[in-house]
Amino acid sequence: MIRPAYPHPRVRRVAVLVSALMLALGAAAASPGDASPPLPGHPLSLQECVRLAVAQSPSAAALLHSGRAAMARIGSARSAYWPTLALTGDLSRSYTEPSRGTYRLPGAPSTSTSDSAALSSQYTLWDSGQRKASVAAAQAGYATSDYQFKATVEDLALSVESAYYALEGAQWNLQVAQDTAKQTQFHLDMAQAQFDHGLVPRSDVLQAATANANATLGVIQARSAVTSGRASLAVLMGLPADSSFEIQASDQNAPLPGLPDWQSGRERAMATLPEIKAAFENSESFRFALRQAEVAYRPTVTADGSYGRFDNGQWPNLEDWSVGLTVHIPLFTGFARTWQVVQAKESWEGSKMSLRDTQLTSEKSAYDARTQLETAVESVKAAESLVKSAVENADVAEGQYKNGLGSMTNVVDATTALQNAKYQLVSARLSVLTAQAAWDRTTGVDLLQGAELPSTSVTAGDIPAPSSGPNPMGETKP
Repeated sequence: MIRPAYPHPRVRRVAVLVSALMLALGAAAASPGDASPPLPGHPLSLQECVRLAVAQSPSAAALLHSGRAAMARIGSARSAYWPTLALTGDLSRSYTEPSRGTYRLPGAPSTSTSDSAALSSQYTLWDSGQRKASVAAAQAGYATSDYQFKATVEDLALSVESAYYALEGAQWNLQVAQDTAKQTQFHLDMAQAQFDHGLVPRSDVLQAATANANATLGVIQARSAVTSGRASLAVLMGLPADSSFEIQASDQNAPLPGLPDWQSGRERAMATLPEIKAAFENSESFRFALRQAEVAYRPTVTADGSYGRFDNGQWPNLEDWSVGLTVHIPLFTGFARTWQVVQAKESWEGSKMSLRDTQLTSEKSAYDARTQLETAVESVKAAESLVKSAVENADVAEGQYKNGLGSMTNVVDATTALQNAKYQLVSARLSVLTAQAAWDRTTGVDLLQGAELPSTSVTAGDIPAPSSGPNPMGETKP
């Protein structure tokens, strides 16, 4: 029987050491962006959460680079205002086979060498406004990308704020569940004591134990909701889902906000919302594209010049230069200009309708947010009254049971009603916070909490060296 060849123990140890070294080198070679930034030791405020999200969000970074690419297109369009220079050179050697005709003597083979060098330049003197329209279209395109980047960051800030409040609401619900569990444990102890003295039947103890077990289950579920809410907020901040951190507690009984003025909020939204500005600039880019189509086939005048040296044997011995003007007048293009103008005009008209649709959608979103805020404020008032009456009912039911005048069923029902009323109050308070944030977002209020945005403006000197991470196909190895 042939036994399998196992490596020598020393070889295995060397292999393990090499593997460990490779893993260590791979970890050391990881880019700094792969590691999450350290979190502060204190509970995070909403402002800190928004700043972390703005600094690390991949979606915002993608639009940031898109805006910088649009900025580069402006420079590309402006390059048409500069002359072009080109340097050309040529070196050639030729060989001619001697002729072998019937009536002539064979000649000797001939070879020749020629070389040349020339510098040429071209400059557009007049192009009927084509360059101007191209630059204006590129500027409008950059403005569109810049406002889209700002709108995305504002949406990110709103998501962070909503997740922050959702986590806070989950913590409030956990407190309600824990208080309910303590109350049901007290009721179980009370029923057990009454049963031990023969004052109540065994069913009261069982009913109280069931209510206590249900309350304990509620605590477990509430803790799970807190963990899930923390993970959601962590991911929005660009952190691992299992990150451990706390948020600053706010006053659950804070005064309710007043109902904002609809007209002033609407006017602010129309004037400041970045998505509306992006839609307007996008429409402007189509307007300038129409201008480009209208002048694309008009006359152009260019100046040409060149200077060179060439020879057929010994360089340099011959000089060549030229200067001239070229006028280009398109006469017939197969109706291409007509259809291009029609296409550009319809695209512009469509962009204007898109702008109007964006305005109406933004106005509807603001109106819905105001309505939700009004409903949430009224819900808080109703829930506070509900909690107040539920507390009184629970106290009465508990007191009657202590004095032997009530049943455990009444106590359990009153405790459950109180727990549900507290949950409704938490939900209403949470709705006020999220509705206020939605109103601020839809009416153009800055939600960035002082976070500084990177600029989409870029110059040629700002372009970094190519990264060694992605391969030529644009894929990054894990």
